[in-house]
Amino acid sequence: MNLLVIVLSSQLLYYLLIAQTGVVGAFDSHIHDLYTLPIGGVIGSLLSALGRHHGLKLELYFLFGIQILISWFYPNYSLGMLLLLGFVVGYTTPLLLYLFRSQEKLQLALGLAISYAVGTALYTYPFDARGDIAIVLPLISVIALHYTPVQSELKDEKKPFHWATLSVMMLWIFADSALFETLSRSGGMDIWSRYPLLIIASHLTGVFLAYRYDGELMRQTRVIWILFLLSYTFYWVKEPIALAVIYPIVISYYNVLLFQALIRLADIRLIGLSMVGVGWIATSAANAVALEHQLWVAAGILGLAALIYPFYTRRIL
Repeated sequence: MNLLVIVLSSQLLYYLLIAQTGVVGAFDSHIHDLYTLPIGGVIGSLLSALGRHHGLKLELYFLFGIQILISWFYPNYSLGMLLLLGFVVGYTTPLLLYLFRSQEKLQLALGLAISYAVGTALYTYPFDARGDIAIVLPLISVIALHYTPVQSELKDEKKPFHWATLSVMMLWIFADSALFETLSRSGGMDIWSRYPLLIIASHLTGVFLAYRYDGELMRQTRVIWILFLLSYTFYWVKEPIALAVIYPIVISYYNVLLFQALIRLADIRLIGLSMVGVGWIATSAANAVALEHQLWVAAGILGLAALIYPFYTRRIL
């Protein structure tokens, strides 16, 4: 297995367990204590897109080193440190996705499978006690990167960019994050602590289906929409076991296709600019919906998108 897979999976775990859930949980989801995190992410993604990047491997070493330094203070972060944390995550992700352009879909599927399995197993670990995890994950990234050959020069390929595709990516991230953050604050539907093995099996099933049945993100819009519809329905009718099966499948399924679409852009500028919308704007909007207990907004947007999408299908496909 290519060690770049380990770099990707450890960074995805860092985002999931530290930047997304760890910090938010440690600060009790208080927006006024966290607002600089997405601001830093947007700045990092923009600078990653606009930078010239002479020596990608050295850049990643430096970024992982900053992650380790920041992690020593976890979770006692000031607004300035959260800004820096968001910047590092925002700057790092486009670089990793750009480097992954030379990998096969199998490698991407393996990286996501590892991150979802380990992330689910560690999800119930107390937020305030994740300091060791925060340090270990970037250390793993550094070690794996050391044994990974990386081309230092950018060789961007000019490929067409479709704004509609970016809009669909943001829609899935928004729908996913809104439900995820709502479930994270719902004691009665705490599926991660009650059914971790079932969720891991469902995640792996979603990854396998995305890998086995090769398809493009836009061509799978109807399937993904139906799976999200089922996930939201199972949440509202209080069916945790069914939710623990369907929801992880759709998360893994659409994320394999979404990451594949981003990687195939093969242009770090397009990847970085896309991550502003996908990684930060969509997730921040979803967090606002969840914190205000207005999940119906996300459901309404999903319904509206289902009505609008057919008018654009022929143009895209």
